[in-house]
Formats: sequence, structure tokens, C-alpha cells
Amino acid sequence: MRPALLLLALALAPACTRPLDEPITPVDNGKDARTPPAPANASAAPAPSTELDPRFVPVIAAAYRDYKAWGRVDDELRWAPWLCRMPEPGRARMSGAEDGDHARKLYSVFVKEQKTYPLTQAAAPEPQPVGQILVKESYYPELVDKANPPEDLAHLQEKTMKEDHFNPYARVGDRVYRASRLAGAYVVLKVAPGTPGTDAGWVYGTVTPAGEVTSAGRVASCMGCHVSARYERVFGLDPAKNGND
Repeated sequence: MRPALLLLALALAPACTRPLDEPITPVDNGKDARTPPAPANASAAPAPSTELDPRFVPVIAAAYRDYKAWGRVDDELRWAPWLCRMPEPGRARMSGAEDGDHARKLYSVFVKEQKTYPLTQAAAPEPQPVGQILVKESYYPELVDKANPPEDLAHLQEKTMKEDHFNPYARVGDRVYRASRLAGAYVVLKVAPGTPGTDAGWVYGTVTPAGEVTSAGRVASCMGCHVSARYERVFGLDPAKNGND
């Protein structure tokens, strides 16, 4: 009798070898939930990045697709004609960052909700609406090869600004730089403040010039800077300086 019971136990053993506390991966489309082993010659796949949240990749990509239509935030051509002079174009600004991806980059800012964006450093913080989106174009700076560049950078314009009312030149000290090729874009947008995986409702992202989203969500390098912003997570522009975003 005992040998028979032993044989029965061995026959049933494969069906109950999984420990009760082992996590179970959900089955995808009826396939085996367990991950098949990698080929012997394949390198180990990197773990998914916590800074590339798939929930926010589509909204970052959509912002990059649409932002050109919003206009540069400092382009006076968008404003009502109350100025007693010709409207100034948006201009390139040198980032004040000393290290990281922003360091030594020229940039220009596009904003979806222009009315609430702080163009000047107001006395009271301006609340930003849900749906606000900022896109910062980042450019590689090219030193202008002129011994004495003109004071008026408008004279350096190579073509008319009908297509894009933008002056790509910026003065830093006694040097003048030109925004040459696009290095990429940084996106900051606001969703409902209680949304999980956000920075109090703010989502950050980076996009290559080709449109590939390389980060989306709680991006540590962005959060570490924007947490000190005065207008929720928005810096605004300071007309007297190069400003932030």
C-alpha cells in the first residue's frame, strides 16, 4: 500500500511545485505567462526605465507634434498691435545651467496656454491650468566668427522671418552665438494633480529631433530643477536675462 501511495505522490508533484507566495505574471492573449529563456548568445535585456512611463509617452509625442502651431512665447508678432514699434521676434536664449543636458545650449520656448505663462516676474505666482504644455527647443550653439559683432543682432539675420519670426542669435558677454542645429526638445505638461506617477500633476519628457520620446513621467533631472520654480513648475522668462523656462 505504501509503495502505491508513493508512486501517486510522485505523479502529482509537477502540478504543485509553485510556491504559494510566488508572483504570477498575467497571461498575455492566452500565451504562457512565464517569460521564455533568452537565447544563449543574447545579452541581458535592460530593465524598463522608471523615467519612461508608457502612459505618458503618447501625450509627450503629441505635444512635440503640435507645438509649432502655438508660437514662441516671446514672439511679439502674436500680440495685439499696441506697441509703438515693430514687434520683436522670439529670440534664442542661453541656458543658465552649468551642467547636465541644458548646459551651454541655446533655447526657445513654446507654450500652449500663453495667457497664464509668466513672461515677466510678477509679484504673485500665476496658477497654471490643467492642460498647460511647455516645449523648449534646445539648440547647439555656434560661435559667430566675427571680431566685433554688431550690437543689434537683427543685422545678423540671414533671411526674412516670414516662416518663423525668430532671431537665432544670442549675446553672452562679449561673444555672440547662433542657434544652429536642433539638439532636441524638453516637454513639461500639467495633468490632474492627483494623477499617480506625476510630480504633483506635472509630467516631464525629452524628445529627439526625429520625434523619438526618450523619457516621460517623473524625470529626476527635470524634477530636481523645476521643483524650485516659482509658478508651480514653471519658471517664466526674465526679459533682462537669458531666463529659464
